[in-house]
Amino acid sequence: MIESLVHKFCESPHRKLIVVIVTALVGLVGLLPLADDYCDKRESCRTLTDELNRAHRTAKTLPKYEQRVAQLDKDLAQLELRTVSQDSVSRYRSKLVDLIRKAGCKVRRLDVAAPTLRPWLENDDPLKRTVVTGAKSQKTPFTLERRSVVIVAAGSMADVHGLLDQLQKDATFAYPRRLKIHSASQRGESVTLELELWVFALARQQA
Repeated sequence: MIESLVHKFCESPHRKLIVVIVTALVGLVGLLPLADDYCDKRESCRTLTDELNRAHRTAKTLPKYEQRVAQLDKDLAQLELRTVSQDSVSRYRSKLVDLIRKAGCKVRRLDVAAPTLRPWLENDDPLKRTVVTGAKSQKTPFTLERRSVVIVAAGSMADVHGLLDQLQKDATFAYPRRLKIHSASQRGESVTLELELWVFALARQQA
């Protein structure tokens, strides 16, 4: 049977056309997987090229982000120097003692109370004793620490005025809560200053 088919094929006037068609079909069968593989690789190449271009753009902007982060770190460090936290209470007490003595006054009393704590919200006011909720009062991951500092110092009126001037120039976030000056001598040559300050710090809440 096979010999008969071969004989008919050889005698057929269309054998050349049949050979071409069969060859083309065999070629297509062999090339289709290669074409699919080529399409996959071309798509992968295009994806990698896009990612590479994005990486190049990111790399160009990275120095700007690094500079911004460095500036924010610097600003944050400057702000933290103006706060009074548990770690800086002792340093702040020493600063106040130096200011009092440099002004020519004597330290009669210097107390720093334990902090009062409350949650810190967006658009908050540190002078408020309690949390005030509202539409814009979004929670933050911080707790507000407020400490009461009581200063009692004695000296001449000029020295006390000088001390108040130095306290006003000090960069610490301090709010004068109470101020009282009264005579400490019969002639008024010496006066006593009683001053209560509120100082603040923000502490990150424990997870």
